[in-house]
Amino acid sequence: MSTAGKVLVALILLSSLVWISLAAGVAQLDRNGNAALARLANEYDAAQKNLVQAQADIARIKDETTVFQESVDAQLTAIRSRLYGVEGHNSRLTELVNRLQYQLETVQNTVEAGEQLRDQRIAEKQEEEKALADAQAEVQELMAESAKLTDRLESLREEFKKTFESNVDMVASAEKG
Repeated sequence: MSTAGKVLVALILLSSLVWISLAAGVAQLDRNGNAALARLANEYDAAQKNLVQAQADIARIKDETTVFQESVDAQLTAIRSRLYGVEGHNSRLTELVNRLQYQLETVQNTVEAGEQLRDQRIAEKQEEEKALADAQAEVQELMAESAKLTDRLESLREEFKKTFESNVDMVASAEKG
């Protein structure tokens, strides 16, 4: 048998072993899936039974809640009628006290707002003065840097002109020579 035949037989044998192991893995996954499916079916049945019981409990609780709410509403109505009588007597005094308290609060709020605005304006003025001083210092620094860069530019221009003229002279002398 040729070498190619031997290699082919070895490859077929190895691929057969791989297919067998893959088939075994698929079979195991299928068994595990069926077991999980059966377990979930049992859990679903139990959940359905619990759902029916829960619905019955909810209906019972709703009925009890309705009866309790009607009782509370009746008691609340009686309490409100007594409360309206008491509030009628106290309303004039309460109105007067509230009016005076409102005026006092308005005056206090106005004073506090004025003090806060004053403090805020002082802080803003200080911040603006500091920002102005910083800006002026930065302008001075930039002007000094600009002057240095302008001087540097002029010196580079002069150097360029000299180099350019030197190169022109060298080219002209090279052409003559």
